[in-house]
Amino acid sequence: MRITRIEPQKKRRGRRNLYADGQFVLGLSDETLLRAGLRTGDELSPERLAALKRMEERQHAKRTALRYLSTRPRTERELRDRLREAECSDEDIAALLTELRHAGLVNDEEFARTFVRDALTHRPTGRRLLRQKMLLLGLEKSLVDTTLDELLNTEGQEESALSSARRYLGKKPAPKSREQMHKLRSLVAAHLARRGFSWDAITPVLHAVLPLHAGPGEDMPE
Repeated sequence: MRITRIEPQKKRRGRRNLYADGQFVLGLSDETLLRAGLRTGDELSPERLAALKRMEERQHAKRTALRYLSTRPRTERELRDRLREAECSDEDIAALLTELRHAGLVNDEEFARTFVRDALTHRPTGRRLLRQKMLLLGLEKSLVDTTLDELLNTEGQEESALSSARRYLGKKPAPKSREQMHKLRSLVAAHLARRGFSWDAITPVLHAVLPLHAGPGEDMPE
């Protein structure tokens, strides 16, 4: 076969249609076309056509990965799942992940550390919920536990739980009776539990923000 025409695709910018012997053969990205050095009049053997298809498949995988990474960092499993949805081959996915690791564009260890730091900075979160979220993102259990052990400690969890409790209480009216105090303590405890804090962190926070030391006839603490 001989290439008889190469023309831009009307609806997809940066892509071309390749024709050989007057017949449409395949669509290629401008990058693939440039890499292959194709021009009108070139011979297109079956072997060269197969090589072009493989090159385009690899470029498709790379484009998909880079678009996905452009919104936020991703775990390897997130990226692998996305590439499979885009019908990329396991061979291309494995090769691309290796390339992205070497380029520093995917790094599960760094992702795990950043995820924990960001969560603690922007929205106080307990270990249990952090661990659940990290596992759902596809991080290995051993990496998750190691990272949490490294970045979390009892004192830090109590501080995070205290911050979360104070934010929650800021939206609630102050209790005016012991009954209201008990109800509010239950609500705060449930809120902190939903945020993934353990009872070891919740208990001292309840004593700090809603102490039950007012005697009969005394005003409730503000």
